[in-house]
Amino acid sequence: MPRKNWNKEIVISAILELCRGGVNPNPSTMLKKDPALYSAGCRLFGAWRNALTAAGLQYKEVMHKPQPSIRKKWNRASIIEEIRGLNQLGAPLNSNHLQKNNRLLYQAVVRHFGGLAQVVAAAGLDYSRIRKRNPMRSWTKNAVVAEIIRRNEEGLSIRRGIVYSHDPGLYSAARRFFGTNGWAKARSLAGFDPNEPRPDQIWDEKTVVAEILKLYADGVPLNVGALQGTSYSYILGAARTVFGSWAKAVRASGLSYARIRKKRYGWWTKPRVVMCIRNLEKRGVRLSLQSIRTTHVALMSAALAEFGSWAEAVEAAGISYRKHCRVWSTKAWLRSLRDSEYAALIENAKGHAKRRRAKK
Repeated sequence: MPRKNWNKEIVISAILELCRGGVNPNPSTMLKKDPALYSAGCRLFGAWRNALTAAGLQYKEVMHKPQPSIRKKWNRASIIEEIRGLNQLGAPLNSNHLQKNNRLLYQAVVRHFGGLAQVVAAAGLDYSRIRKRNPMRSWTKNAVVAEIIRRNEEGLSIRRGIVYSHDPGLYSAARRFFGTNGWAKARSLAGFDPNEPRPDQIWDEKTVVAEILKLYADGVPLNVGALQGTSYSYILGAARTVFGSWAKAVRASGLSYARIRKKRYGWWTKPRVVMCIRNLEKRGVRLSLQSIRTTHVALMSAALAEFGSWAEAVEAAGISYRKHCRVWSTKAWLRSLRDSEYAALIENAKGHAKRRRAKK
């Protein structure tokens, strides 16, 4: 399965889906159940608390157990509404999928309707089509494009995040046949805008400029090639709609388009270098140049490119580089001890010597 491209919309959707399934999205639960979602929420919103707030949840209520506001109270009407909503999203509604991914909904279905067939019929859907397993699909470029058109005609979402979650086979096929930015290219061939503007954002010159500056401050590459096909591609569509071109939008933000266009970004950016250095420090890894150059060559190279030296990169992460470069000798270590520590050390040595003599 391809690596998930997280954005704020997908994070919020995933949090709400967990809540509907009866999962308490507090930090300890998330670290055990879905650490990738927790990490994405912290990265995109600054803190998990902010991600919960953006999803419409109260952090204090989430941290308090039990949580009546999080666990949904099901009745026949709400179950039918949920089934119809999942069908609109293109989510599988067979028994096996619901038991694995939405256990509480499945239990409510059995409790209120007696079985999945009854609730599907009550929702006005054809259970024979839902129950039938999807046949093994043989993908070609034309088949991928045709499937995107079919999803749109049937009212199913063709947004990257939704398709990735509900039809990973289609998403993987698009990337396999059309490359890294495969989904955007496949959408374009199907006659749709390859970029996916945020559905909840009304863009104007002010908001586009603010978003570009925010991405720039976060270290996001702003050349077109780096943005296309990523979770940040929405800003390309918004900028072209408002300003007419990406270049005009960048210049309106006060940035040098020539420098942005010329610079070739890899995966590494300053924020990512800093993040990796901090993670290594938390794990107790020694951050001296001698240690890093043999164990983390890519990180060291990126630090040199972004900061000019490894020491500058470590200091930018808020860590004392001198502390990690210090080589202790016995004399230096003894000099660093306080009088009380030195006295305790001598007493321990004397006690150890007595025990050795007693054994003899």
